[in-house]
Amino acid sequence: MKAYYFEMQTKNEQTLFFSLCCTEDRQKLTREIPMSFYDFLRISCILFYMNFTFYESYLNELFPEYSLRKEDMLRRHRDILNEYPDYYKDECFHEKTQLWLTEFCDQIPDKLLRATYRKKFKNMLPLSFE
Repeated sequence: MKAYYFEMQTKNEQTLFFSLCCTEDRQKLTREIPMSFYDFLRISCILFYMNFTFYESYLNELFPEYSLRKEDMLRRHRDILNEYPDYYKDECFHEKTQLWLTEFCDQIPDKLLRATYRKKFKNMLPLSFE
């Protein structure tokens, strides 16, 4: 039953994400065109802010090589943050996240959904989101 629930939730999140994302991201996610590690990080970030945990988990399974790289990167970041607490601030990570979310919203075809996700992301980000 748990596996069926996971599959259904994953499919629902994937379907919604595919209806919102651009054609190029959809092609990357279906392996029609190559996905870079940068793409993987960007899409994972967007899925995180959308609270699409099932599809994000599936994405980690679909691209295990990138998932492992991301885990290693996050471990390094944690170690760096222990000694350099302003690392994310100084490296403008929040601005990068904001840019990814803004670009994602800008390409959502439906105006109402675009506004909905802009508002949702604005409420989640620590910085201004316009």
